[in-house]
Amino acid sequence: MRKHTSWIRSRVGLAAEVGDERGKANRIIQGDRVEATVFGITPHDEGGRRMTRNWWMISLLAVLVLLATIGKAQCQSFTQWAISVTASSEYGSGDWSAQQMLGEPDVYPNYGDYGRAWAPSSRNNGLQWAELGFAEAVYVESVDIYETFNAGATVKVELLDTTGRWHLLWDSTGGSAGGSARVFSVKNGIVTVPCQRVRITLDTDSVSGWNEIDAVSITGSRNSPWPQTLGQSDIVVQWASAAKASSQYRVDRWTPEHMTGVPDVYPKYGDYDRAWTAAYSDGGEEWVELFYDEAVHVQRIDVYETYNPGAIVKAEIIDETGRAHVIWEGTAQTAPQESRILYIENTKVNVPARQVRLVLRTDQVPGFNEIDAVCLIGTHTFAQESRLRSPVEQLASIILRLGRAVKRGRDERLADSAFLQELEDILRELSNISSSTV
Repeated sequence: MRKHTSWIRSRVGLAAEVGDERGKANRIIQGDRVEATVFGITPHDEGGRRMTRNWWMISLLAVLVLLATIGKAQCQSFTQWAISVTASSEYGSGDWSAQQMLGEPDVYPNYGDYGRAWAPSSRNNGLQWAELGFAEAVYVESVDIYETFNAGATVKVELLDTTGRWHLLWDSTGGSAGGSARVFSVKNGIVTVPCQRVRITLDTDSVSGWNEIDAVSITGSRNSPWPQTLGQSDIVVQWASAAKASSQYRVDRWTPEHMTGVPDVYPKYGDYDRAWTAAYSDGGEEWVELFYDEAVHVQRIDVYETYNPGAIVKAEIIDETGRAHVIWEGTAQTAPQESRILYIENTKVNVPARQVRLVLRTDQVPGFNEIDAVCLIGTHTFAQESRLRSPVEQLASIILRLGRAVKRGRDERLADSAFLQELEDILRELSNISSSTV
């Protein structure tokens, strides 16, 4: 029993740290002493400590019982690697063939011209594509593309559903992403049906040299994380039609208007005048406002940061009455020197809006902080959860969101890697327990 109790103490203590919505560590487990003051109880005697430990034991067992039911619903997300592939062309039948994209990465994180990655038959040869199949059709959360030589040529990602229909997930222009390997991760906020195949299109003229892909994975779940009332036709994807800002670097370049429309700079990284930046670097608080043609119930905002990313600290949507609603707040933090898409999910506000406001702290991330484009994703009608959805399914959705939050923390380096790894281990253990008890 002692060993089991220790496991509960360590796990519950960590979970308590995670639960503080202000981002502060609020440890309630310290060594062998259980602090219950958070519940208004201070255990001064051994009996009180035993009662508190038993309370945690009962709570955890209740959660595990629920997880056993959730295991049947199969709502946990999981990652799959490609098991079949075709391509527009390939450099060889062995090395650099399309088959080299199957399974887990063989090259990444190494960078260079390795035969264990796919390369088209010719370099700088226009549009090329690869189509990859996976073992199970899932509700896709993200597609990860492992680019290991002359990265940045990917210009389109599509998903094929089980009826044979293609869905555009992402498209943009190509451009060099630097001289290192990268995982190009495309998040899904628009395709609401199960899919089993991915098609990736490269513009090999956009990045000079051989453009090589080592592997491709999809992450998703067997059961839909989408509200049951939401259909694929309800999704609206918009790019800003107008913009303004607290300041701008020049009247003809680096203006707010450069944030309108589809990305002009991404995936390139650098000080390009086709993106917006403030009048001064490291100047303090700045803001931008983006305007869209249709008012929608906002699901997600995608911000394309192309130079010195990490300065955004707040995202608001402004409803039709002019009232601002905060959907996300964070702290400014210097990010890797590469272009990125900041995904801001809205789980708080259920009003239609066509205006977005982003606040930056430019004094917290050195250099000019540049934004290329901002995409607004939403629905015409509010996607309410079905009244028939059971409590265990709701809990499954919460656990799924926690897993996504951990992945985002790792991708964007928002927390210590060891801390995030322990969180991932906990999620994996809970998933294994639920599966084994079904």
